[in-house]
Amino acid sequence: MKPQNGTPTSVRRRTILFFVLFLLQFSFAFGQEKKDIEIHFENNRVAVEKGSTFTNFLVIENKSSEEITIQNIIPQEKYPGLLFYPKNDFTLGAGQSKNLPVKLIANLDFMKMISNEIKFQISYTTPTVTRTESASFFADKEENKNIAIYTATYENFINPAAPESSIMLIVENQGYSKRTVKIDLQSIPDGLEMMPKQHTVSLEGLEKQTIEIKIAVRKQNTLFPEFNINATATDLLNNEIVGSNTLYLVILSNNRQVARGNEGVSGTNFAEIFYNENSSGFNFIQLRGNTAFRVTEDLKSRFNIGADYYHEDGRYNLYDTWLELERKNTVLRLGNVNSNDYDYPVFGRGGKASTKFGKNNQIEILALENNYNLAGTYFQQIEGSTIVGAKYGFGNDKSFNGKVSYIFDHDPRFNVDTQLANAVTSFLVNDKHTIRTEVGLSHEKGLVNRDENEGASMGANYEGKIGKWDIQSINSFATKSYAGIKRGSFFSNQRIGLQLSASQRAFMQYQNSQVDPEFLSFQNTPIQTANTANLRYYFNSTEAFGTGYQLSLKKWNFLLSPKVERQKTANFYSSQELFSYRMEANISTTLGAHGLNWTAEYSYSKENNKDDWFNSLKTTLSYRYKAFSLNGTAQWNATTVFDLNSYYDVDRNFANYNVYASYNFQMLSNNLIGSLSAGTSYSELYKNLNSNMSGNLEYKISPSWSSTGYFNFSGYKSTAAYASSGSYYQFRVGIKKYFTAATALGNHKVTFQLFDDKNFNGLLETGEVVLANEIVKLDNFVALTDKNGKVVFQNVPEGIYTLKVNESAGARLMMDPVIMVDKNINRKVGLVKNIRVSGKLTEIKQAYDVLETDVTGIVVYAKSEDGAIYTAVVNQKNEFEFFLKDGKYDLYIENDKYSYTQPNQTIQVTKEGYSETVVFEYKKKDTTIKVKKF
Repeated sequence: MKPQNGTPTSVRRRTILFFVLFLLQFSFAFGQEKKDIEIHFENNRVAVEKGSTFTNFLVIENKSSEEITIQNIIPQEKYPGLLFYPKNDFTLGAGQSKNLPVKLIANLDFMKMISNEIKFQISYTTPTVTRTESASFFADKEENKNIAIYTATYENFINPAAPESSIMLIVENQGYSKRTVKIDLQSIPDGLEMMPKQHTVSLEGLEKQTIEIKIAVRKQNTLFPEFNINATATDLLNNEIVGSNTLYLVILSNNRQVARGNEGVSGTNFAEIFYNENSSGFNFIQLRGNTAFRVTEDLKSRFNIGADYYHEDGRYNLYDTWLELERKNTVLRLGNVNSNDYDYPVFGRGGKASTKFGKNNQIEILALENNYNLAGTYFQQIEGSTIVGAKYGFGNDKSFNGKVSYIFDHDPRFNVDTQLANAVTSFLVNDKHTIRTEVGLSHEKGLVNRDENEGASMGANYEGKIGKWDIQSINSFATKSYAGIKRGSFFSNQRIGLQLSASQRAFMQYQNSQVDPEFLSFQNTPIQTANTANLRYYFNSTEAFGTGYQLSLKKWNFLLSPKVERQKTANFYSSQELFSYRMEANISTTLGAHGLNWTAEYSYSKENNKDDWFNSLKTTLSYRYKAFSLNGTAQWNATTVFDLNSYYDVDRNFANYNVYASYNFQMLSNNLIGSLSAGTSYSELYKNLNSNMSGNLEYKISPSWSSTGYFNFSGYKSTAAYASSGSYYQFRVGIKKYFTAATALGNHKVTFQLFDDKNFNGLLETGEVVLANEIVKLDNFVALTDKNGKVVFQNVPEGIYTLKVNESAGARLMMDPVIMVDKNINRKVGLVKNIRVSGKLTEIKQAYDVLETDVTGIVVYAKSEDGAIYTAVVNQKNEFEFFLKDGKYDLYIENDKYSYTQPNQTIQVTKEGYSETVVFEYKKKDTTIKVKKF
């Protein structure tokens, strides 16, 4: 018998046996030789701490029958901290062994070593040979390998009126090894323009560096001007995240909300009215608004309105209009209502009530008519479906939650009654595995033809992580006559991913989905067995299997994914099928403010089981620079089954193109904000050419008033026989008013007016000026005085607060800063300006020393006679400044990076000021430049 390659089985077996015997003989001989002289360290790994000494023994065993001579024991390199190792030669008789100490100290230079391996070369002679072997052990350094990201102070704030603002970000390598990291910054919520948004820093062991981040405000919420900046450090060596922090930033304003209520969300507390004109002639005036207010001590309310008035016809529409009342854990909404988690479309006009009880339990009931308009005369008001429903949510905050719901829908237009019940549960196991199950039952009944349908649905999802593997399984099935959103659908998506390394990932995915619904008959005509015209039929399905590989290299990301896919679509008039072999590729990168993303999918396909195959390609290229983006897509031939449907008899070789660009802008000190977009598309498949241009504008007239504008121009041209073309325009202009949320009952309004108290009596008198643009803090809440020196803190809960002014600018309170807030407060606050004390750090350089130093970030301390300590940070110009009241101070520096000629100095500050400059002279440590004379 011969295998397929033609090689006899017996020959192949003998060859394998020969190689096995040869390898065994070689390994045996090698192992026998190795056993004669064994050299190793007693401990393969040694745990070390900075500043401690440790000893590991070098063990040399002579297991031969001859005497050997140890000639040299030499370290592989000049290890820092190496205190002792044996240097003299000696002899070792047959059968003897010796333990030789190697002692080191884990000083700073030792901890900073790149490699943790300590290796020695040992040379010895026997009567016949001379050999050199190596022995090594590893030092397990106890070090913090994180990168710390922080600012000098917890509170960071910028003045939006200033032409340029910045914060200083400190990046610290807390480990001993040199690191190169990428710092990514993200604004939450979106609204900050940060430059640079990404920064690369190289850090020596234990080194700190300061990065200046310039900040501009694109979009500001004047009531709640807090931003979080998420800063993430990624090690470029292995692409692992090695540090992160959330930095707190406040945009200063003179009216601050302290306690944020539920109403403090985007798009609330405003009213806007505008005129809308379009080329169709249906011009109208539109009103939009939203506000929140408190009715009584325990009852608060929210109101929303949307209305159109067609002034030429005298008709109106009222929609998206509702009133919501909330008391403790109960909410009632009247007007336009919508809700989710019913597995059924629920929206219309009516009422909804919900209440929470326990830790995570909630009951909701609703009753509504399925009509988008609340009231109006423009559209004919017809009777819509009557829907009643209830929902119960349960579980805890972490590991388990779920809900059950019921809907009854009476539709007089289609003469159908529908009932649907749905239940969902979700479990979290060990914080790594999530299991979700769903089941539904439904019943439909025709009120005229008396036909009925029962249906059911079920689903089971799993998502989890096991080691380097992540698994996702999403599955659902609904019968054809199930009345829920998933009617007649089957969906199965199985995905397995493997994290090969920090920068490499592979995955495999299988998807099988189809939609094949079944409906009751139209109730306006009797059922006719031979006539199917009153049935609604469509069918769509997709089945695909694919794999993929993802790779990240510094700022570049790559994806390659082959896939096999079958698609089908059908209705009463036609059916199409497309079978394809596909290859998808994606490349993306971010280069500073530039972003690039390219995606391409090549397909080799055949349609409707025909014998001939065809090629197709779809590719998209996206480019972004700051607030500008440009996108283009090109398609050749059909890439989906829906491309096979066309109103025109198109040859298979067709092309579609589109280009789209957008730009978001801010100008005129951020008073004018807006966006512009334009695009064009050409379809050879559908024989048309479309173009569009639109824009949004908002100009801030005052802090609470804005003018708004919008325009849209579009054009259409058919390239088919009997071609037609057309255009459309729309524009609107309006005015918008922003409301300040009123202070809630139970909270209080605190107002301060700051003034320069020249005579130190605490009273605002003639000749004393108010202080505009002064920074004021009420605990951690920051605000800025207006032109009248006033600042308002709204919604301040009852309690004890500490008032602070911007002491770094030299302001000092003339009152007790601790304030009890149990009522509304309106208080005049006198300030006394402190005396400015400036200083600098100057380096004393040796001749021929050209190495630059960096003292940015070094802290200078000033200690008063009563023991109070003030701090200042050296800036990038090597300067620092204090604002101190009169008295005697000791100024000193506690930093061992450099040596200082006079690290402690004493100064006397008087009310007349301090005009001298404090100078700290420093020089590099352990640096001596020798000059050879000729």
